[in-house]
Amino acid sequence: MSESGNGPTEFDPAVLDALEQRMWGDVWAGTASDVAAEHGIELRRFGPIQATTIAGLPETGWLNQVLGATAPGGVEQGHLEAATAWVASLGVAHYVPVTPALETTGEVERWLQRRGYERGYGWMKFIRDTSPPESPSPAEVEIVELAAGEGGAFGSIIAAGFGLPAWGGSLFVALPALPHWRCYLAALDGEPCATAAMIVDEGIAELGFAATLESVRGRGCQRALLNRRIVDAAADGCHTLLVETGERAPDRPSASYRNILRAGFREAYLRPNWQRRRA
Repeated sequence: MSESGNGPTEFDPAVLDALEQRMWGDVWAGTASDVAAEHGIELRRFGPIQATTIAGLPETGWLNQVLGATAPGGVEQGHLEAATAWVASLGVAHYVPVTPALETTGEVERWLQRRGYERGYGWMKFIRDTSPPESPSPAEVEIVELAAGEGGAFGSIIAAGFGLPAWGGSLFVALPALPHWRCYLAALDGEPCATAAMIVDEGIAELGFAATLESVRGRGCQRALLNRRIVDAAADGCHTLLVETGERAPDRPSASYRNILRAGFREAYLRPNWQRRRA
């Protein structure tokens, strides 16, 4: 249980993991087939485990992931071995996130260690209820929710904000048209400059894809986008909000971490990303 907003919010990490798989699965499924073929964008499932890869971005671990490692049966039924073998065969650096404090966590960590993986930089998970935002949005930031067919600028800003090549924006263009998704642009002086999205399923909203163009960072766009999603999630009947960002580290200052705490979220748990040691 994590204290969040105006009251306690209970959560099941396995349920949150399942929603995350759906989120990334939708991103891969929504990518145009010609773009996927050109850049080696693939998704495969191995029992409860989902592997998403981009051969064209072989060093971008957060886009080359093996999700669901701690799902029951992942190790003993060979699903984790099959998934990691397939990803490794593509020659991409990849993450295997391991959710802590589950019955299978220790087993998975020992399995990864035996195969040359080591614990790497992790993502902090935050939880919140849907009580109203705790700080006001800057008046100069305009927020627009996107409809189907309006994902062009959305994808381009995400690519620029996360340092991806221009074609990387194609991963996200279709999201405004997909069921259960709500996608947003923030604008300053009439110019779109920041993005955010959330996927809503059975009372839980996972927030993600928050990117801001470098030239306008620090002007409150992400605070306004967080506030808008909190309000919209409440209107959709959600009881729990989930968001993540990189863990705190002395060499990794994070405005995102501060924005999330300022918006009333509370740290839930740190999930490390295991990576294979490189020669």
